[in-house]
Amino acid sequence: MTIKKQKPQGTFLFLGDFFIASYDWQKRMPFFQVYSFGVMDEKVNGLLARLQEVENKVHKPDIILIMSGMNNVVEHDYTFVNQLRRIVIRLTSRFPEAEIIVNSLPLAKIPVVVDNAIHHLNLNIKEMAAQTGSCYLDNFDIMAEKGESIFNQDGINLTSKAYDRWARSILEYVSFLFEDD
Repeated sequence: MTIKKQKPQGTFLFLGDFFIASYDWQKRMPFFQVYSFGVMDEKVNGLLARLQEVENKVHKPDIILIMSGMNNVVEHDYTFVNQLRRIVIRLTSRFPEAEIIVNSLPLAKIPVVVDNAIHHLNLNIKEMAAQTGSCYLDNFDIMAEKGESIFNQDGINLTSKAYDRWARSILEYVSFLFEDD
């Protein structure tokens, strides 16, 4: 008996920092053709600077997920939301048929971060997503509300269980988006 490989349901583009780079998205989402462009120590301006390279490699994504900003936060740069806006606007212009999802930042417990900074940044990111017509996925607050530990002992890197839950929440959100179409 031979098993046919199923045709991908669509193309999924992941853009971001170490949260994107540290996970095998294709393995977790086998029904999609996944392109993962995560860079470990990159800040939002780095993602903006390399968008042309990404656009040259991925021609027609159906879904784009952006997860970037934590490296900015760690360096006390809380002014990156306008750069995220520029990224979303550019991607919307380049890929008008794609659903663009901007993911919330996880509420990391690291000493260098000003209290409530991430919460306020997430509110700004949510507002920016609404203004640009993109989607905002706030899945880390839900995990934190349930009292689950989503970080390794360093307080910033996600546990494998948190990655699995994050991937599942993305898939649930995406299925909801396509259900509405």
